[in-house]
Amino acid sequence: MSMSVNGIIARENREEDFLSEDNYKTFVKLAHKTGCMIWGRKTHEAVRNYGRDAFEEIGDIKKIVVSQNSDFQLENDFELVKSPKEALEKLEKLGFKEVILTGGSNLNSSFAKENLIDEIILNIQSVVIGKGIPLFWPEEFDLNLELKEINKISEKIIQLHYIVNK
Repeated sequence: MSMSVNGIIARENREEDFLSEDNYKTFVKLAHKTGCMIWGRKTHEAVRNYGRDAFEEIGDIKKIVVSQNSDFQLENDFELVKSPKEALEKLEKLGFKEVILTGGSNLNSSFAKENLIDEIILNIQSVVIGKGIPLFWPEEFDLNLELKEINKISEKIIQLHYIVNK
């Protein structure tokens, strides 16, 4: 996930204008490494607003969108499921051993509540956003983390890689 220093992934109106293109490039690289990705409906809509090029960069990977709205219209190469477990089961049946979860806030919390997160990779953009959508929606769960690695992605982005201790 990409976020501000204070943990905001988007403004209240869902705008991600404070996140640099380097964040999306890092996501694309990770998505190609795993071969698959999961995100929620609102994240899908946000990336849709980036323009068609954003989808083309992930064109050759398996793409799952989690939404309770079974009428949500997707592009042909995306697949809709209703829950985190359904998404993971579908990818496991296709032989995937690793998946990238890329939000949003509600979906991140849904995975956390079901103890389905093994690692967290955060790109921290050097900006503070006063109000917005947090990395995890406030829910009842704890994730105990162990710092695995720190990388400097650019002059304005550091990446923190955590292992979730279960």
